[in-house]
Amino acid sequence: MKSFSFPQFVFGYHGCDRAVGEAVLLGKDTLRFSKNEYDWLGSGIYFFENAPLRALEWARACAENPKLTKGRITDPFVLGAIIDLGHCLNLTDMAQMEILRTAYELVKESFERTGQPLPENTEGNRKLDCLVINAIMNLNQLRKYGDFDTVRGAFIEGKIVYPGAQISDKTHIQVCVRNPDSIHGFFYPTDL
Repeated sequence: MKSFSFPQFVFGYHGCDRAVGEAVLLGKDTLRFSKNEYDWLGSGIYFFENAPLRALEWARACAENPKLTKGRITDPFVLGAIIDLGHCLNLTDMAQMEILRTAYELVKESFERTGQPLPENTEGNRKLDCLVINAIMNLNQLRKYGDFDTVRGAFIEGKIVYPGAQISDKTHIQVCVRNPDSIHGFFYPTDL
């Protein structure tokens, strides 16, 4: 399941607790992989692309509702990162949709053989998407294609901006970093 690679740098913003963000900025800690079965883009470190306010909103939401994340956020903070997408499973590129379709069919067949129900996506819980994307990563490794450095996807979220609009107020692009070497540096966003 090889994919095209379009290397490019993006700014990513990670909502977290201030203690975590400042420790990463000082080189005293690193960001950890999220490995939840409901993560939209599979296992990795999540960033909002070019959306520091969305990252801050996420961190604030996690502070108010600790069930949204496994890490505790008491002081919402945003950590900026310079990310080279590298070998990217870019879900905003039509050319890569066949990779998803193929992986889905393999996952579906596997579940049918075992008689188990296929996980479903629900509001705020993307178990099926996570399973399919992680299956792509596993298949790539089995076939010696190597892993993707990043996974990138667009998500329509929130309320419509005005009556009749097809634009939602929380729509964003999310980047899941699977190869930490794709992060070329961290910074403190000054525009928040």
